[in-house]
Formats: sequence, structure tokens, C-alpha cells
Amino acid sequence: MSYAIMRISKCKMGAVGRLEKHHERLKDEYKSNPDIDISRIRYDYHVKYPTDSYRNMILKRIQTVGCRMRKDSVVMQDCICTASPDFFKGMSQAGIEAFFKRAYEFFADKFGEDNILSAVVHLDEHSPHMHICFVPITDKGKLSSKTIIGGPQGLVKLQDDFYGHMVKYYPSIQRGIPKRITHREHLPTYLFKNADLLMSHYEEISQAISDIGMIKSKEKKSQAIELISRYAPEMAKMKEQIKSVNDHVERLQRRIEIQAGVSQYWQGKTEELEKAVKEREGQIDELQAKQQKLQKQISLLPPGLLEELEEKERARRKTENLLKRKGKGGIAR
Repeated sequence: MSYAIMRISKCKMGAVGRLEKHHERLKDEYKSNPDIDISRIRYDYHVKYPTDSYRNMILKRIQTVGCRMRKDSVVMQDCICTASPDFFKGMSQAGIEAFFKRAYEFFADKFGEDNILSAVVHLDEHSPHMHICFVPITDKGKLSSKTIIGGPQGLVKLQDDFYGHMVKYYPSIQRGIPKRITHREHLPTYLFKNADLLMSHYEEISQAISDIGMIKSKEKKSQAIELISRYAPEMAKMKEQIKSVNDHVERLQRRIEIQAGVSQYWQGKTEELEKAVKEREGQIDELQAKQQKLQKQISLLPPGLLEELEEKERARRKTENLLKRKGKGGIAR
């Protein structure tokens, strides 16, 4: 089952530059999102290209319209739209471009194309998605996120409208499940990706950790340390990621209550919602089991060794990525 996905958040001027660097891929590395494959950044493209920095474009737009702006005003809406990963499997480049063109049309019509700063499609992560940033200016020329979005209820309606627009072109697509119904936050895909990577090498990692403790065989110990080095950054993250998932699960322990009437689309779909929720709970349970199994082995490493190997491996990867980008004609932005 494939879902139409749309999320939107408010941004004050202080956050604009940071988001621009991320969306426009202006950084040398992306520690906050390991899913980004730097070698694939060249495949990203714009549906609408920014003509200046986000900040300058925002100020120019506000000046042109004649809006009043306070120091704490929400000056930009940051929106991401996509579909379930399965939806894009086997889809041609032309098909992907058509999907995001349709999505862009929704935002241009809903919020005014003159207010849109940038619409960039990222193909350098696990699943294609588009970031659309726009200035929340009303038809009456007022800078007002509250009027444009309308609070939590307005956001649910906006998601309904987005689904209604996309389903006309893609009849098989479903409406994404609202957070207010599932009481769920988004768990980053890299948490699953990191655990899956280490689990796929679990036996050799476990054997290597065991070999490191062997005093007699220096050669075997050296080989084991070399193998552990390859996965050191991912292993070092595990303890922190376990806490992240555990905190997430604790927040989800309370009973899930289906809130009738929150969204017209979801009225009478209790069974479908409960099924989707159980599927997600199963995914989280599986992730927790993998993390706990891995952490048990990682805790057997000598104190300080993992941190040392992690630092060396990160430096090696950074150098390797820079060389790759230069070799492929990329520009280190």
C-alpha cells in the first residue's frame, strides 16, 4: 500500500539559513542525516530554482507585498512531500518528475507561486522527495502562518487536500495517516538502516570482538580491529540510537485513541488505521530487538577503542568522499 505523504513546519528567520544549506545541499557533510549519499547529489533537481538566498528572497517578497514583519514572525513554511518508498520502485525518471510536478502544482495553486522560494527534489536519499519552501502571505497581503495553515485542524485539512489533488492522477495512492490519529512521531529511516547494516554483518562483527580479546594472536587481533574499524561510526551511534527509540516507544505506550471527526477521509476507517498502527509497532519492536542484540556485543569492546576507531574511520570516509566528488567533476559546496 502506497501513501501520499506531506509534512509542513514553521520557520522563523533564524532557522532559514540552516534549512537552505540543507535543502540546497550547500554543506560538505551531513552528519544529521547519514542517509544522504554525497555522490548522488548531482542527480537532485529543482522544479523551481531559488534566484537568491532564501533570506534575501523572503525580505524582497515581504517588501514587494508590503507586509508587516515582527522579529518573531514566521517568515517561511518548510514543506516536504513524497510517497511511500514502494511507490517509486521501478518508476522511470520521467515518472518521478511527473509526480513532483503534480505535487508542485498543488502548492503553487494553494499558496501562490510568487510566494514559493524553492522546490528541490532530492534523489540522493533512500526515497525521492521534494522540499518546498514558501513565504506564508495571505491573499490580503498579510504575513500570517496561522491564517495560511490554520493550526492543527487546518494542517489535517491541508493533508486531505494534498491527497485529494494527488489521487486524481494516481488512483492507487492512499491518504497518509495523520499523527493526531496514530499519536506517532516520525522515526528516521536511518535508525532502521543503521541497525540493518550492522545486523547483516553480525556474525563477523561478533567474531571480531571476540578475537580482539585474544592476547596470543597479534595477527588475528589486528585483523579483527581492522574489520571493526569499517563499522565503527555505525556502532558508536548505537547506544544513542537505542535511547532515541526507547524514548519514542515510551511516548507510544499509552492507548491509541482513534479521534473520530479529525479528518473526513478517515471517518469509518478504524480497522484500516489499527492495522497500519500494528504494522508500525511491529517494525519498532523488530528494530529494538536488533539494537539490543548489537549493543550487547558492542559493550564487550575494550574501553576507548570504539571511539578511537570511529574517529579514524570518519576521517577516512570524509577524505574518500571528497576524492570521489572531485573525480566525478563535482564541486565541494
